Amino acid sequence: MSKFSTNQTKKQDGTGTLHIGIDLALEKNVCVITKENGEKIDYFSFPQDRGGYDYFLKRVKMISQKQVESRLIVAMEPSNYFWKLMARELEENGITYHLVNAYTVKKHREGNQLDRSKDDRRDAVQIAELSRNGHYTETKLQKGIYEEIKQYAVAYHQLSRSIRREQHILWGLVGQVFPEYFQIFKNLNGETSRAILISNACAAEIRKMKEDDFLAEVKAAYLGKRQSVTKVQQVYQLAATSIGILEGLQAVQLSIQIRLSNIQRFQMQLNQVTDAMTNCLASLPEAEYLLSVKSLGEVSIALFLAEIGDPKRYKCASQWVKLAGIQPTPNSSGKKQHGRTPISRQGRPHLRTMLYFSCLRMIQYDSHFALLYSKLQRRSKNPLTKMQALGVLMNKLLHILWALIHQQTMYNPAFAQSM
Repeated sequence: MSKFSTNQTKKQDGTGTLHIGIDLALEKNVCVITKENGEKIDYFSFPQDRGGYDYFLKRVKMISQKQVESRLIVAMEPSNYFWKLMARELEENGITYHLVNAYTVKKHREGNQLDRSKDDRRDAVQIAELSRNGHYTETKLQKGIYEEIKQYAVAYHQLSRSIRREQHILWGLVGQVFPEYFQIFKNLNGETSRAILISNACAAEIRKMKEDDFLAEVKAAYLGKRQSVTKVQQVYQLAATSIGILEGLQAVQLSIQIRLSNIQRFQMQLNQVTDAMTNCLASLPEAEYLLSVKSLGEVSIALFLAEIGDPKRYKCASQWVKLAGIQPTPNSSGKKQHGRTPISRQGRPHLRTMLYFSCLRMIQYDSHFALLYSKLQRRSKNPLTKMQALGVLMNKLLHILWALIHQQTMYNPAFAQSM
């Protein structure tokens, strides 16, 4: 956080404030209360349940009444789901709360504790100090339909990650027993490929069979409409000279069948989540304006709104740029310039990924974006690399989406060119 923004946040907090640092955990939370001048006036712990929360609220309010300071600010790390439970409780009781970066807490603690001592109380002290000095992030829990679409997006990313993990494992298993298989099938999840892998994926077993028997076995396992017999025959021919392993084949074959079943199951669940998420998108007031950008699909728009939440919480599009972590960040020391100015990459990675792939589609199908992408790379003064030009387009796309929402207008290339 810059010096200016730190001073601004400290000014907002004002004097007469008690800063409460909480180190959240599964069973027990540790709390330290400090004055504005840094004096520590209380330390206690409370369990992660209804009774513990009631005790916490009662104690901090009692301390506040005894002190001159009348305002309470609670600071905590965004640890797992614990911070959401505490945040909901604080919002219901009208208490301000801040989030502090866990990495910042770690580095500040190591700087203050030269012996690298660590315990929950020290962490709580560091959290309170960071809040007192203005090194924090202000946030609010999402409400209503925005929280709903956020949870759908979380499930979407988890299932997508599970599918990629299973595909990676499947790729390694097939590579052991039939490394030449990839010459025929680039996608192992196609219907013909699935039928071969489910029936018999091991080259050493395939070459023991007659070709007609192998073709019949694959046909029996095939569930699609039109099987590629030519590719099945090519697989049989490659199996004759394969260098695949010869031992443990039954175990590998079973593992392949399990991975294929997992991928199919996860894909079905992903389709269900996607349908629910896009239905949820339709009920958001911003949807019709954002969907007017034809290069962006329903899934991309849904994931975008899931990351930013209610657009009314933000004051300008630059806040979205920082949230995505695509703002240029200097990287120099003295006379040394460590490469060209990179983007920060300190924001939300899912939002950044969505913007990246969206801009790739915009370059293909939107004339204004395609022309700007080309100009940025070919200009005579300070021409940009491909990735740098994409970074500029990602920034521009966020400003366009901001304008569409706040001006309540539909998109067209002329509108983008005017910005």
